[in-house]
Amino acid sequence: MSSQNFKVFWDEVLNNIQQEYISNNNSSEFDLWYGRINYIEDLNSELTVSFPSKFMFNQLNTKGYIQTIKDRIKVLTSMEVTIKPVYDNESLKENLSKTVESENNLKTNDSETDISKDSYPESEQNIQKKPVEIKKHPQLKEEYTFERFVVGENNEYAYSASVAVSKEPGKKFNPLLIYGETGLGKTHLMQSIGNFLYNNPPEGKEHPQICYTNLDSLLNEFTKSLRDKTMERFTKKYRNLDVLLIDDIQFLSKKEGLQNELFYTFEALSQKNAQMVFTCDKHISELKDVEQRLISRFSQGNAVDLQSPNYETRKAILEKKSQEKGIAISEEIIDLISKSVKSNVRELEGCLNKVIGYAELTKKPLTLDMAKKLLVDNIKTGTDESVTIDTILKVVCNYYNITIADIKGTARNPKFAMPRHIAVYLSRKMTDRTFTEIAGELGGRDHTTIMNSNKKIESLLQTDESMNDTLEIIKNKIRDYKKI
Repeated sequence: MSSQNFKVFWDEVLNNIQQEYISNNNSSEFDLWYGRINYIEDLNSELTVSFPSKFMFNQLNTKGYIQTIKDRIKVLTSMEVTIKPVYDNESLKENLSKTVESENNLKTNDSETDISKDSYPESEQNIQKKPVEIKKHPQLKEEYTFERFVVGENNEYAYSASVAVSKEPGKKFNPLLIYGETGLGKTHLMQSIGNFLYNNPPEGKEHPQICYTNLDSLLNEFTKSLRDKTMERFTKKYRNLDVLLIDDIQFLSKKEGLQNELFYTFEALSQKNAQMVFTCDKHISELKDVEQRLISRFSQGNAVDLQSPNYETRKAILEKKSQEKGIAISEEIIDLISKSVKSNVRELEGCLNKVIGYAELTKKPLTLDMAKKLLVDNIKTGTDESVTIDTILKVVCNYYNITIADIKGTARNPKFAMPRHIAVYLSRKMTDRTFTEIAGELGGRDHTTIMNSNKKIESLLQTDESMNDTLEIIKNKIRDYKKI
């Protein structure tokens, strides 16, 4: 018979880890990585533990967090333990659909869920597509839901934070800032939060006041209120909300009047624990001509970023979208688009819509050759598919006159650190390797360190004109290296 003989040790280990995160002012990281792990039972020295998804378990295992837990339990018990993972579909279903009335409502068609299972959490595969009696918010798109968001390594952190906000609005990650380049799903996640809370209002909020807007519309409304002398109505509208969702706050730059009004709105909503979610094309610290007091308020919650999707995630997105549209697209055409379009989800969908539109209009089978003709402007010539991380490392080392051991080492001397950052950035841009895989190639670093290196170069590209020239020179040398 199973039991919980090890649970007291498990709880002590997790509590100690949490205290370490708190002492480093990083409690939100603990919540996202460990907060949704649940101890179930043990049999002998095998511990059964539920994880939100297979993806999350694999990430924790790759980062060494699972081994850390096992090692600490061994210190307490002098016993080697193994962890048997199970994937807790029910927890996410509860988060995303409180209106489910029976287990029958949770079943989904197998054909709708068998989409690149390793590319996004298994916990999504059995979620019903729409809550019972779904209500449409006038400002939100119905299709922007968590169920229709394909999760991969590039967006798992942002997705998890958004789900957490939906579960406990105003308590965790307030405000939540979702940032990243255009077309990666920032608005989708933000409106998913709004749609969920509108259909699953927090306790005591039968009709939650939810407002979605973008910065441009907000500015126009603010300006009109000043002109028409209706500022009292404007402030009352925004300061009495339960949930405020604002897109594209990067355009706040130099809008002094709106910045001032937004600051006081922020203060009023904070006092009543109203949830705020913002999107931006860059981290808040990189915004220019925005008041420091407002930057400070944006920074007091949690900032999560979206990266460009890797090949597996791009493929999963296309397969999911084609199934939603009810059009069968061959594997080779899906593969063609996935390898050709690397920048963002919006362009991926544009290519898919183009080939689907052709198939619908002509009533002809869509062949690979025809797809190539249709997408000739989207398919990148001279792609970098054959570039390897090994080649990138060799070329970067030659360019900076350092060794492979130098670039894989831990020295923080700028002589080695900058080439390391550049190697990471180019590995991400010129290959389909994930941050975890790149980390493995560069001496087994933590994948978050690799992400920070990538962000370092992205930030420099915005302020240092010579960086772009340097990268182009190295890229050309990498392409030439392949021909040797």
